[in-house]
Amino acid sequence: MSNNCQITFDQNEHGTYFTGQVVTGKVIVNLNKTKKLRGIKLQISGYACAQWRRKHGRAVPTTQHHPGRKRYFMGREDYIASTTYLMGSEQAPTTNIEAGTYTYTFACPIPNHCPSSFEGVYGHIRYVAKVMFIRPGASNRTTNVGFTVLKLLDLNQESKMLREPATSESMEYFCFMHTKLVHMKVTLQQQGYVPGQFMLVHADVRNNSSSDCKKLMIMIYLHATYTSDMPAMQIVSEKILLTKREGGGVLHNCQKSYTESLRIPATAPTCEHLSKVVRVSYEVRIVAVMNWLMANPKVIIPITIGNVPLATVGPASRFGVASVPRDLPCTSARAIELASGVNNPGYELTEELEDYELPEDGDDEFEIEDNLAPDLPPPTYEQAMFMTADIADTDANTVSEATRFTPRYPVFDVDTFQSPPPNPPQKRRRRRRHRAEQRSDKKEAPQGKLSGEEKEFVESPVEI
Repeated sequence: MSNNCQITFDQNEHGTYFTGQVVTGKVIVNLNKTKKLRGIKLQISGYACAQWRRKHGRAVPTTQHHPGRKRYFMGREDYIASTTYLMGSEQAPTTNIEAGTYTYTFACPIPNHCPSSFEGVYGHIRYVAKVMFIRPGASNRTTNVGFTVLKLLDLNQESKMLREPATSESMEYFCFMHTKLVHMKVTLQQQGYVPGQFMLVHADVRNNSSSDCKKLMIMIYLHATYTSDMPAMQIVSEKILLTKREGGGVLHNCQKSYTESLRIPATAPTCEHLSKVVRVSYEVRIVAVMNWLMANPKVIIPITIGNVPLATVGPASRFGVASVPRDLPCTSARAIELASGVNNPGYELTEELEDYELPEDGDDEFEIEDNLAPDLPPPTYEQAMFMTADIADTDANTVSEATRFTPRYPVFDVDTFQSPPPNPPQKRRRRRRHRAEQRSDKKEAPQGKLSGEEKEFVESPVEI
């Protein structure tokens, strides 16, 4: 029966929605022969659920609810609970449904308070459309289709600290070996990112000990926290490694600097306050691996993952902060180059633009318009492969085939542009009067040209 039922979403092949939108689609039922049914029910649900059990003091994930067992913990929070009977009901008399194709339409709004979809080991935030065929005298059959819900997290509307660089240090002393300290300083260019963006990590390692540092490990972790409310409040957490990069080692009594780039994969946005059952946060962890007798110095810097990237508001110099090394490139270096007209093939210095030369001696002034963020190409929606889960029903009275579901998240091309580069930002300059007069003296009347005071300004060919 379930193979003959199909759930599709209107004009949304990936089944990805933002909160506040309306989920619309069709349920298509194909019957190759007459069936006896009490009814067909459509349920659209959205909820956060966490469940695990304790075994020898450790948390063990479980997929089935066992309320009678000891040391079993569960937490649940519902966001969407919509039920529609496409035909009949549980109490309706048995009806013979003739062979054929039946199409039903549905619509369900998504509340604004819903958190983003997430799949973890000890719990999940899940949104499912389920069609149930209610059969007399037999187990009900279900067809489940998952869809992704995204809570908008605009990094530009969050804390201003997300634009600022982050710096953290770690020092390890090994007194029992009479060695000196290992000092590590790590700098991030900013603290807010989106999937698809490259994160640049700059690390300075000063190894004053008598032991070599074997390698430097730079990792991005997803930190998920689950909270139960039955039979008592308990908390368990997990860390998921998203990406890793290894740098070279540092010999004893030596110092080295590393700058590594890591691409943020498709993943859920940060969610620490919307759900009381499942919370998602991120951190960058940098570890200097020493020998087995010595502790490994490590630095942990929390970051925020959103689904609207930070806007570029000016040239790279506006991002300069004393704590950032000068040779550390910007996270969106290419984007800033395009915004400031550097290496832009569409910007050529012609004779008409000679008047727009760089200022000298601080006499000329120029202004740059605000909100100069170049237009980004639309994001692609990629699957977070580490979140694949089986969303089939586990109810003993229901027959449901295994159904795999992987949430999709927007991935942005922030650092490289696929579209033609935009025009450079508008720059207004106040030219010194005596310069204009000197130029006009060289090009005056004998050759039939206008004098300096009558010279007409030529409009810049660069479209703003």
